[in-house]
Amino acid sequence: MRARLHRKRETLARRIGDGEAGLTLIEVLVAAVVLVLGAAATFGILGVATKNAQRAKGTQIALDLAQEEMERLHSIPYEELSVNRAPSPTSNPKDPNSRITITAVDTLFALHRSPPEAYFPVDVDEEKGVSPESEFTTGNTEAGGVTGTLYRYVVWRNDPSCSEEDCPGDEDYKQIVVAVKPDRAVSQGGESGYVEVQSAVTAPPEEGEGGPEGGGGEDEEDEEDEGEGGPGNGNGNDITAQQFFLTDSACAASGTTTRQEIAGDHALHNTLGTCAGGLQTGNEDPGAPDALLLTAPPDPFPENESLPALFDYSDDFYLEPTPDTDKGVQIRRDDTSGCHYDPTGATNPESQVHRWVTDPMPKAFELGGKVTLEFYTRTLNDALYTGTLCVYLFERKKSGPGEEKDTFLIDKQEGNPYWTYEPEGNGYWPRNYWAKVRLSMEFHEVPPIPAGNRLGVALSVDRANTPADAIPIMYDHPNYATRIEVDTKTPLESPGGEEESG
Repeated sequence: MRARLHRKRETLARRIGDGEAGLTLIEVLVAAVVLVLGAAATFGILGVATKNAQRAKGTQIALDLAQEEMERLHSIPYEELSVNRAPSPTSNPKDPNSRITITAVDTLFALHRSPPEAYFPVDVDEEKGVSPESEFTTGNTEAGGVTGTLYRYVVWRNDPSCSEEDCPGDEDYKQIVVAVKPDRAVSQGGESGYVEVQSAVTAPPEEGEGGPEGGGGEDEEDEEDEGEGGPGNGNGNDITAQQFFLTDSACAASGTTTRQEIAGDHALHNTLGTCAGGLQTGNEDPGAPDALLLTAPPDPFPENESLPALFDYSDDFYLEPTPDTDKGVQIRRDDTSGCHYDPTGATNPESQVHRWVTDPMPKAFELGGKVTLEFYTRTLNDALYTGTLCVYLFERKKSGPGEEKDTFLIDKQEGNPYWTYEPEGNGYWPRNYWAKVRLSMEFHEVPPIPAGNRLGVALSVDRANTPADAIPIMYDHPNYATRIEVDTKTPLESPGGEEESG
């Protein structure tokens, strides 16, 4: 009896043991399947992220190349600015040459991309023109470098605002278009698209003439007047564009400001004081505005396209710390809606307005009634949001010991002591790259700025239309030379002794 009971217990134990072993195996199989599925999903996400990162890198490199090439083309004399052969049309919409059409008279290029429209004739000069396209390679292609094609177009434009008497014909000025198309990366499924930048270029006044069709000649009187009212201004009425570049260097109290080398990220300059206050950071002591200089930012590494690096000019704890877009200066929106030259914020107001001033004018500087601000900007974190930038132009003069007074230029159209910029179309601020923006500002005529006074520009952000905390502005970099172009009859001489003009 006992032996039989013992055998039953052993049999039952084996059955229970066999059941537990089978359950454990099923659990292992289920876990393995879940692990495989999870790993597959993870690697899929990583693959997509890698492709997106490579695509974004290629786009940024393409935009940088386009901006650099645009700056180079701007340095070519106006009469030589052309292409040496007509581009060949293509039917591929991802190729910018798809916007080329050939007629019996001209080769035309569509300035509007999608759908292609606004066709204008391409300026072709076989002897002096630049090549319409060339191949490029950046970095080691085996280590993530980018290859592709750079396209150049120069087209003639008609200025409808200029009368036929003053601007005869349809070739009033030129429009430059630079497009960059990266090659398809190995990890990329389809063909790459292209990015482009555009810029208008007007003809400089001809020597010995009072304008494009003047009748002056090259005589002693014209040569003596040169440098007083523009190149070859026989009658002293020519208008030229004097450039002042926004820098990251505090203005000197007197004399000429020396541009300081930018060695790395640094705290925001408090620019709410006077040049005599010197460089200040934080909100305790208002400091010197940054300087507007006659010379463009130097490029100490012309052989290396990735240098100099982009730095953060407002590396303060309370400002956006994202490394990819947190470069240049971040101008925080004001605490109150509207444009405010004097910030209304109680906390770190120095971050809500940034100011720049020239050195004291060496001679009376006559303003021609128009200033164009060319600047580079993008959104923080490359987020999608609208924005309104406020721009102020002012004359600064001493009003007493250690005191200075700013007199604003008045918008000719709106009557305000400021101008605003909002992107056209849907109003969204540029994102994913440093976009070049040009804002032309016309103002009521004012007396010349006397010798010893300064010209200034300031930026703030209107809270009402800017949901983000700040708008970044990049400047003082050879690829992002933010500047103001001032119409004047009395251009200034650069420190090297040569006149600076547009």
